[in-house]
Amino acid sequence: MMTAIKDWFQALSQREKILIGIMGFLIVLVFGYYAIISPFINAYGSAQKNHAEAVDSRARIEAKVAALTAPADGKVNPVDGPLDVFISQNAGEAGFAVGRLDPQTNGTVRLAIESAKPTALFGWLAQLEMRGISVEELAVNSGANDTVTATMLLRSAKTQADD
Repeated sequence: MMTAIKDWFQALSQREKILIGIMGFLIVLVFGYYAIISPFINAYGSAQKNHAEAVDSRARIEAKVAALTAPADGKVNPVDGPLDVFISQNAGEAGFAVGRLDPQTNGTVRLAIESAKPTALFGWLAQLEMRGISVEELAVNSGANDTVTATMLLRSAKTQADD
C-alpha cells in the first residue's frame, strides 16, 4: 500500500505536490490545535474558575468560623504595632493583592485593593473589625469576572481611643 501511495505521489506534478504538502500541514495544524492545545486551554480556564470558587468559599467559611469563635463579651484584641504593617500582612495572608497602601498622618491607613471577590473582601473586613479596626470610608466598584475593586480608609480602635 505504501508503494502505491508513493507511486501516486511521484506521478503528481510539482504544483500538485506542493498543494498536497500544504494540505497535510494544515490537517496536522488543525488536529494539533483541537487534540492538544484546546484541551489545555479549557483545563486552564476550568482551574482558574475552581480556584476563584475555592477562595470565595474559604472566605465565607473563615468569616463564619470567626463569627462563631468571637468572644461573647464583645471585647477585641487591638492590633499591636503599626497599623499599615498589620494591614499589609493581613491582606497578603487573606490573598488580596494590595494596589496601594498609604499611612495617613492621623493614624489611619488608606488601602486600595484592585481585584477581590465580594464575599471574600467583606468577610476580611468583618475579621478586621473583630480585631478593632474600623472602616471609616469604603468605595467598592464592580470589576471584571465577578470581582470588585475597593478603596477604604481604616482606623485602629487604639487610635480612636487616643483621639
